[in-house]
Amino acid sequence: MNTNCPNGHDSRNTTVYMCDDSIDSIFTAIYLAWADGTSRTDVRVRKPYETLSFLESRVETSADAELADKVASSIRRKLSEDVYGQVCYACLSDCPDKASYVYRFLIKAFRTGRTILNALQDTDVHNIFKLARSVANEAHHYLEFIRFEELANGVLAGRIAPKNNVACLLAEHFSDRLHNENWLILDTRRNFAVLHSACQGHIFADGITEAQLERFSPVSQQEDAFQSLWKCFFDSIAIETRKNTALQRNNMPLHYRRYMNAENQS
Repeated sequence: MNTNCPNGHDSRNTTVYMCDDSIDSIFTAIYLAWADGTSRTDVRVRKPYETLSFLESRVETSADAELADKVASSIRRKLSEDVYGQVCYACLSDCPDKASYVYRFLIKAFRTGRTILNALQDTDVHNIFKLARSVANEAHHYLEFIRFEELANGVLAGRIAPKNNVACLLAEHFSDRLHNENWLILDTRRNFAVLHSACQGHIFADGITEAQLERFSPVSQQEDAFQSLWKCFFDSIAIETRKNTALQRNNMPLHYRRYMNAENQS
């Protein structure tokens, strides 16, 4: 029987530390797993109806800000800010195995030192680089593609449905660009929102649904008028004989069009 786990460690009598899908929760589980012994532990984000093999035992964990901060401080102090950034971005990925990837990477990183990111030929390093790059690319695209609409109460509301958890990465950019506005960005996949108060900064809020946003305030009449004007403009400048759907999808993938005007989704 092959007892070798795909993450590169022996799965016999492995203790799996289960955590929530957040940076603090992942870091907390890593702290506890590390204290238990890196040769026989693993860290995973809990999933509905997940079952472990008979060679594995489960330990449930919950986020502890103090323990998470110890992990973060160790990474930044003993490795580098670059390593810390890559790890945090990887934790925002939608990859179901990201917690285990981060754990295996950090075990190797603390042995290797600050140069760990140069070893892209290493599987553990490459996994983190790939996840971090996916998150960074998607966040960059949403800076260009996100669309705000004005609600009747004057708040600017933007909806997104990203693959990765990138809403928090958009906060600083729009806090700077829309500093004097009240706005929010709602991730409808995760029911997670960034809320910005004019000239006062932003906060993060969990558990906010799209239905709650619609009850919060309807779209303003001026917004309705602008949307109608945009649709007219879109139809007026379109040249049917020069329509290139493949090029449109290359420049603006369908993944980003869900909350744009219907004409932009064709």
